[in-house]
Amino acid sequence: MGYPKYQINFMPESYYWYCSTACFMGVLNYFWYTQFNMKDTRDVMKIAKMGRYTKDSWLDEVEMWYALSRLWFQVTYATSWTRENELAYINDPVWYMTKKYENFAHKEFLSEDWTRKNSAWWRSFNIYDTIPTKQILESDEIEKLYEIDLVSIVKKYQNDDTLFILPLNWYALYDQNPQEWISGWHVVLCKGYENWMFEIYDPGPYKKPDFIPEKRVMAAMQYLFPEYDFIMVKNNVL
Repeated sequence: MGYPKYQINFMPESYYWYCSTACFMGVLNYFWYTQFNMKDTRDVMKIAKMGRYTKDSWLDEVEMWYALSRLWFQVTYATSWTRENELAYINDPVWYMTKKYENFAHKEFLSEDWTRKNSAWWRSFNIYDTIPTKQILESDEIEKLYEIDLVSIVKKYQNDDTLFILPLNWYALYDQNPQEWISGWHVVLCKGYENWMFEIYDPGPYKKPDFIPEKRVMAAMQYLFPEYDFIMVKNNVL
């Protein structure tokens, strides 16, 4: 008897702060039938960051998206932004991020050198590092969809051959009160949408799958500002 087409229990548990790497492993486990789990977090993150790894960094979702395209997955970058927004960010990231965050409710997570910090004492990454964004925008192999709506895209493209990677806010997703000095930045996988619910696979200690109402998912996607982005991933190997 052969293997099933894709794994059913594909989402590994994550160490705290490493949800994006766990989602990266989840994509590989789902499509390739690998068995990556918590013990593989550091090694897989080194691969996903493609030479940009340091011991004090984590995997930015944009880095993850570009790395999946380099691994021969069919990647579609979808955003509610306009292309003009993306170009403005690349051309002058400090000006653009200053403007974007001028009404930011959690400015304690932004330092003077424009580094976003997930806590006062833990990991950080530069939000004006435009290299991964440039790689995506300049790649002919990555399809780009601008000014889109998450619900319509998931409803249109969902099938067993497709996963969606959603960066969002943990507190809004689970209707929790924010904790001091923890921003709640989070990444989850999604398989589809039905009956006003998203089918969510969370790398944290939650049931898998979890069916979460559209209203909560959208609130989590737009927790910091109205614009949001995500990607679709399909397996190119038949």
